Amino acid sequence: MQTTNRLLISLALMLAASLSPATANAEKVDPTDLQALIGKGGYAFAHVRENTPTEGIRREVVSFSVDDLRQYALVLWPAGEPPGQGWPVVQFNHGYHPDPPRNGFNAQGVSDRPGDYYRETVQALARAGYVTVVPDYRGHNISAGAAFTRRLLADMWYTRDAVACFLALPSLQNIDLGRAYMLGHSMGAGVTLRALLALGDRVRAGAVWSTTAGGGLDYLMQMSLQASAGEDAGTRAKPALDQLAAELENIGNREVLRPIDGAGNLRVPLSIQHAAEDPTTPVAASLRLAAQLYLAGRDYQLMVYPGGDHLFTGEQFATAVARDLAWFERFR
Repeated sequence: MQTTNRLLISLALMLAASLSPATANAEKVDPTDLQALIGKGGYAFAHVRENTPTEGIRREVVSFSVDDLRQYALVLWPAGEPPGQGWPVVQFNHGYHPDPPRNGFNAQGVSDRPGDYYRETVQALARAGYVTVVPDYRGHNISAGAAFTRRLLADMWYTRDAVACFLALPSLQNIDLGRAYMLGHSMGAGVTLRALLALGDRVRAGAVWSTTAGGGLDYLMQMSLQASAGEDAGTRAKPALDQLAAELENIGNREVLRPIDGAGNLRVPLSIQHAAEDPTTPVAASLRLAAQLYLAGRDYQLMVYPGGDHLFTGEQFATAVARDLAWFERFR
């Protein structure tokens, strides 16, 4: 056990030694301490540039800072004049990207946030009259913090980016903060759930598509079993779990091993949507989440679609967007 602990500590020290000064400062933070992040305050967007508009929808790139790391986000501004109280606003938290520096690239290999995969999702929200804010997450596209994308706790760090982004919304003009919402897909749904728990009633309503619902130990064990043809024992090496142990030792907090089981504490009405045969994130995560909300007497709606679309397409996509927009309008 002492030898194992020394190896884990050595790994954590080597990781820290390879970090840039800004990343090293960010590494000193407990990624789960979102209340301290909120209490720090001072979050604001700075204009970076204008991307080519689509359908009269402005596409503005902005920057903001979290954990001393410069982050970027895309803001889609609806066509036309803002309503008297300002536009409602929704933050969209994207899912996992296998190559974070190329997050937001189009099929031609050009950076064009949010990238082809999510383009129609955010366009539909902006088309409906919502200012739509899409943060990169650290290490994605040109946002600082590439080292964090190689962590097994990466989505915990991304939650900090999502929370800081939401707290920067008041720096935007012509928006109605009384109608501020949040939507997340896949890994971004887990990010959204953690952010909603931390932000409380600052968010009027939330929505998640194809949620992972947090946790992840089952996935890491599945990786190990695939590498060992289904055979396992306590003496068999598990590199992914060993890396996780090193990260936990580095931040001094093992509570992050728990899945998102605080749904009963969620004060934000939640819309949940999932495909029954989703091969990427099993529908059981959404069913478990809905059961937790029901038992806690929380306000939610659930829609399970036939088929296996991880990101809804065609008629299901149109239905999913319409359901969430109606859900947001219910809480205004």
